[in-house]
Amino acid sequence: MAITSDNDPEPTTTAVVTIRIPCSADSDIVTDAEERLSRAEGIDAVTIDKLRSLDPKLSATVVTVGITLRWTTAMTDAEVRCRLADVPGLESIERIR
Repeated sequence: MAITSDNDPEPTTTAVVTIRIPCSADSDIVTDAEERLSRAEGIDAVTIDKLRSLDPKLSATVVTVGITLRWTTAMTDAEVRCRLADVPGLESIERIR
């Protein structure tokens, strides 16, 4: 019989990121940001916790958001940065916790 524990923390990360959302996006800014961030390898779920800033540009809106990411496995901060770096439109990662 396998022994399981509910005491193990979920592999989650909180961060502040800036991402570019094209003006031609089909959904609202928050939904599109969640969809784009969920493309990172190993992401189980993305939640936008706080909209920090909006900077409308000619062809896109640059959005800074506080996020919570739930991963399929635990990762180091360096692995998180590496996975997020592949997200289309991601401009910066300000803070990871």
